[in-house]
Amino acid sequence: MLGMDGIVRELIEAGAEVTARDQTDKTCAHWASEHGRVEVLRCLERTCGREGLIDLLMTKDASGSTCAHCASMGGHVEVLRYLWETCGERMVKESSSRGTCVHTASIARHVDALRYMAE
Repeated sequence: MLGMDGIVRELIEAGAEVTARDQTDKTCAHWASEHGRVEVLRCLERTCGREGLIDLLMTKDASGSTCAHCASMGGHVEVLRYLWETCGERMVKESSSRGTCVHTASIARHVDALRYMAE
């Protein structure tokens, strides 16, 4: 059985556009970040290359949120770590209509995510 990354890989091989957006301007990277799917982000990196992935991760949705905001709202430390390693500190310093990633994690009461970002 395919894991989530396998499904994404199959979709990309079938011609799915990784930069496609939904009605809220979220990309597949936003959704992977929001749901803690770091393996999908790694699959996207293998497909798009590092620079292509960085462009995708820095893309803002309709509320101005990046993938780091989505991961912060969900408290997904593993995703935040991957985003930091991929994009550097600019990722967590970006602001949206909700504030920075620290604000977002704080609002959602994700202490582990706050601890990670404070390191």
